[in-house]
Amino acid sequence: MENNQQESFLQFHLDYDGGNTLKEAVRWSRFCAIVFIVLLSLFVLTLLFVGSTIFAAISQFMPSLAGLAGTGAAILIVACLIGFGIAGVLVYMLYRFSTLTRKGIEHQDQAAFSEGMRSLKNYFLISGIIAVLSLLLNFVNISKLF
Repeated sequence: MENNQQESFLQFHLDYDGGNTLKEAVRWSRFCAIVFIVLLSLFVLTLLFVGSTIFAAISQFMPSLAGLAGTGAAILIVACLIGFGIAGVLVYMLYRFSTLTRKGIEHQDQAAFSEGMRSLKNYFLISGIIAVLSLLLNFVNISKLF
């Protein structure tokens, strides 16, 4: 009985409306991924060409960084690289979802469809972890005020 239920779960069939909704979600996720890739590229280029100007402007508002000229810049660069790395992984997962799911739908390929869904799961998992960490950091910062 359990084997039968698992088979039917893995081999579900979408109706016309469900298929169209999924295709539209794939189309929008591909669009968002491409926009985010372009934005990340622009941010990296901006950081490369005017990074020292940005650091100088930040140093004016944060005098503690001005005293740590080399170390402060290194910390800022490492933080930016970590941020760009995480954002890059998220964008890659979203793009991978869109391409593999589209391939799975068009070619009736269950393996590609499953990989696409796994990429979407990983995208939401990473996004959820980042959201929880952000909430915790905000809670810690708010609790410092009181």
